[in-house]
Amino acid sequence: MKAARKWRGLAALGSALAVAAAMAALTSGASAAGTSHSCANKPETLQIEDGMGGTKPFKLIVKAISTSGVSCTAAYKFIGLVLNDKTGKTPEKYKCAAGHFKVPLGTFARVCTKSGARIQYAQQGG
Repeated sequence: MKAARKWRGLAALGSALAVAAAMAALTSGASAAGTSHSCANKPETLQIEDGMGGTKPFKLIVKAISTSGVSCTAAYKFIGLVLNDKTGKTPEKYKCAAGHFKVPLGTFARVCTKSGARIQYAQQGG
């Protein structure tokens, strides 16, 4: 009898520890996932040269926008700065490179990072 009670106590303690470990794993995963966002497609209007000394508007749709460590609003602002930049430098101290994730047909992937922030998107071309 004493041996059976001891095993039941150990089994109860083991299951309680397993539940606590599972809760800790889910809580840490949920807090890490809380900073990632999947954002809506964003239309951008660029001014391009028309060949006669003037400019004309060109509408560009940025797709598959996702962020980590930054809001969608900040990502939209950053993407607008990148697309309208004439100097060739990446704004806001980000470093951009070609991305390796699934994008819609007719677009190419871009990933821009800086400490604690990541913005990835697909833009027309490629």
